[in-house]
Amino acid sequence: MKTATIKITQRMLNKSIIDANKSVVDFVKEYLPVDYDDLEWRRVNGDMPRTTFRAKFTDGSPSEVRCYLRPRGDRLLSIKNITKKAAAGDTVTFYHADRPISDGITTIRNNYISIDVTKGAAA
Repeated sequence: MKTATIKITQRMLNKSIIDANKSVVDFVKEYLPVDYDDLEWRRVNGDMPRTTFRAKFTDGSPSEVRCYLRPRGDRLLSIKNITKKAAAGDTVTFYHADRPISDGITTIRNNYISIDVTKGAAA
């Protein structure tokens, strides 16, 4: 199972902006229906260069991962509720969930992310 890891900094928590490192870019490209190359195409063609994916933390609480581009092309992401789950120095790991999950209303299949937070671990 492919994963993506991010070492969380205080700046990421304060600004809710995370630079998409190589592991994130590769993860998005391999497992999700819209990747950063698709967003670049949207940006060049005048569309909004962002997309949002449903996610859940491993404790079951809901989240979202938003992938987007700055006007100059920087690849970024944000994780909903990350400030409630992680502190500076923690490591966030994305897993592609290979089974459906339910948010109580709808069932999400194939394209969702499971988010694990490891306290104080190195990426």
